[in-house]
Amino acid sequence: MKKRTKQFFLYRHCIGLGYFLLGIVFIALLTFLPTVAPDGLTEQEMNSTITASNLETNFMQTGNIIDLPYHALQKTSLHFFGLSIWSIKLPSVIIAIFTAFFIILLLNRWFKNDVAIVASILTTLSTAFLFLAGNGTPAIMYIFWLSLTLWLGSKIVGNDHVHPLLVISFFLSLALSSYTPHLLFITIAIAVAGIIHPHLRFGLKQLSFWQLILSFGIFFLAISPLVVGCIVKPENIQQLLFMKDFSFGSFIQNISNAFAPFFSFSLVYNSIYLAPLFGLATVVIVIIGVLASVGKMFTSRNTVVSLLVIYAIFVSGFNGDVAISIIIPIAVMTAAGVESIVEKWYSLFPENPYAHLFGIVPMVIVMGMIIISSQTHFVFGYHYAPRVVDNFNDDLIVISGHIDTKTPILINDETEHADFYRLLPKYTDYEIIDRVHSDTTEYATFKPVKAEKFALKEIITSPKSRNSDRLYIYSKDTDNKGE
Repeated sequence: MKKRTKQFFLYRHCIGLGYFLLGIVFIALLTFLPTVAPDGLTEQEMNSTITASNLETNFMQTGNIIDLPYHALQKTSLHFFGLSIWSIKLPSVIIAIFTAFFIILLLNRWFKNDVAIVASILTTLSTAFLFLAGNGTPAIMYIFWLSLTLWLGSKIVGNDHVHPLLVISFFLSLALSSYTPHLLFITIAIAVAGIIHPHLRFGLKQLSFWQLILSFGIFFLAISPLVVGCIVKPENIQQLLFMKDFSFGSFIQNISNAFAPFFSFSLVYNSIYLAPLFGLATVVIVIIGVLASVGKMFTSRNTVVSLLVIYAIFVSGFNGDVAISIIIPIAVMTAAGVESIVEKWYSLFPENPYAHLFGIVPMVIVMGMIIISSQTHFVFGYHYAPRVVDNFNDDLIVISGHIDTKTPILINDETEHADFYRLLPKYTDYEIIDRVHSDTTEYATFKPVKAEKFALKEIITSPKSRNSDRLYIYSKDTDNKGE
């Protein structure tokens, strides 16, 4: 009977088909979701775009090397695709695809294939992950570097024959992750653990002398711009490790504010994060995973998860963005919860393969409900939760949809986000002016003005419920009567 069950095509290939469908759905979602929800750009995304655009000036003159790998990728996107919502978010989309891939590989190292694929689906299609994938800031780098480093470390430690490329990639990932604020703590912790932990020391001894020399050489070469940037601008050290104006009260408050939207099921916070980032069903599975892991607390997997939770909580007191790194421990605990549920079901029918097969049905139904609920919450929440929506600016969409490139846009120092809008001529055909010239016949501005010889022609609005009047178009009054 068991042999006959395994002859079913779907049974034999369910894991491969599952990963294939996950990949198709995930890439399809990342292709159009960033332009749908959230609808617009946050202030952090605008600042990231400004930094990326001025990357050479920032590094050579000011020594600004914070998040250098991400900003280099974002500058490349702006160069090839111009200034748009999509080009700003594209680096995060690309990195999110690789992050999802490394999360899947990591979960497969620690769990069986069937468990790993369920946990991968629940993680990569969650509100938290989809938001990071469509957010044009370096926040995605936290889970990218953690998932990559953990997977590479799991491939190296305990293996007698390690491919040199894995070792080089591990050291390179540690070096490049150090450009992200507060991930230098992870690099330092791994270095200390490699020195004092006998199991890790033994793993390093398994590597050849030339592997270590080449890996350390690449590490120091990759981290050299970081060292130079810290010498040119010592303030970088504080930003990479701590916070400005540290106080114990603000430290505790930062932790509270960082995690408030994550598991709130009744309140909507004035934040770029849509509460809750993790649905109730996912939280229940995570709790089951935590309870199932209590008896295995000192395994390497659970030790790593515990340390990552402590890291996310503690370091979020310095920088609230670090709290999002909790996604990695939640992914692991989700897998542990699914594993516990599956094992419990199998233990009820240990000799009945049909029960094993049809036991997948309720799991698929529950997963479908979780995913549909998460997608609905993500898309509609970022359109209809005012306290969240107000943090997103859709002026780029309004400009590209309603303003002709022949119409100059008046931007001066009083204009909100003026530095961002001044990037338009660099990447698009739009013209920016700081004052109305004598030969100007028509112009657009973000604020209503009283201009002699010009009359208000049109008001362009945004679909947002608040501050809907976004652009005012003035044209020359042929009767010279003014406005």
